Amino acid sequence: MNASGDGVSTAGGKNALTVLVFVGALIVTGGNAVAIRYSNRELDPLFGAALRFALAALVFGAVMAAQRTAFPRGRQLVGALLYGVLNFGLAYGFIYEGLRTVHAGLAQIVLAAAPLATILLAAAFRIEVFRWRRLGGTLVAILGIAVISGIGTSMLSASSLVGMAAMVAAAVSIAGGAVAVKRFPRAPAASLNAIGMGVGALLLALASAASGERWALPTQGTTLVAVGFLIVSTVIIFAAFLFVLRRWSASATTYQFLLIPIPSVILSSLLDAEPLTPTLFLGGLLVVGGAYAGMHTRRPGRRRSGASEGRKRQRVTS
Repeated sequence: MNASGDGVSTAGGKNALTVLVFVGALIVTGGNAVAIRYSNRELDPLFGAALRFALAALVFGAVMAAQRTAFPRGRQLVGALLYGVLNFGLAYGFIYEGLRTVHAGLAQIVLAAAPLATILLAAAFRIEVFRWRRLGGTLVAILGIAVISGIGTSMLSASSLVGMAAMVAAAVSIAGGAVAVKRFPRAPAASLNAIGMGVGALLLALASAASGERWALPTQGTTLVAVGFLIVSTVIIFAAFLFVLRRWSASATTYQFLLIPIPSVILSSLLDAEPLTPTLFLGGLLVVGGAYAGMHTRRPGRRRSGASEGRKRQRVTS
């Protein structure tokens, strides 16, 4: 009796710890977009992104060295390079630029549609099966983005439209990075992030130089805190979600994208004076609801297998 009770309490304690880590990672992730907004006030956006990922790549490089992880080769290396181009170079270039005119909470709501874009791209490359329900969820999410953008109303401005377009492009780029990881042999996590962030930092730096941005290290206290938070959070988020992924299913962990807008909207309203409007909540519900509907698709094979198992059991018992 005591042994079973101890086992249950231990399992419950482990699950509670996993929930705490998951929630903590969500809050930290939700604060990232707010920190980028603060960073953009002193640093030019592309340079700020390049600085962040260059330093984060060094951290993951140190992790590679400590773990004595082999450097990827062949198709594994190609996949890591493509992941860096899409997930860090393009995606965060769009994110940093978009957050100049778009508040953090609104931006995270748009990025919540990234899993849907991943599903559709995976279907296009025949990695996953296309389902009409996923397309329907995507259309609902697009409607939500239109609502929070203020399309067709006086709320829409040229700057906000460009910012929203940048966030949509970022979501598609993140999806492309996820598909690249699936299509190529997966590299170890530390090397994937070290190479990906290094490549992304290089592309962001080149784009920054080509656009004539000013390269200068931060001097203001708030900017130093924001950049430091972004570098540390990049490593913390990776470690936290890897911790959760080892204890929960991959599909359950993926729902982080649907929950991140909650802490992001709260933190943005408290720290960056983001207005909480009815259209933000309505559009947010449509985006998150559409993403959930598209991601939460039942497999028809499960019912059949369940029914066949039931018939088998009846035959055995009879």
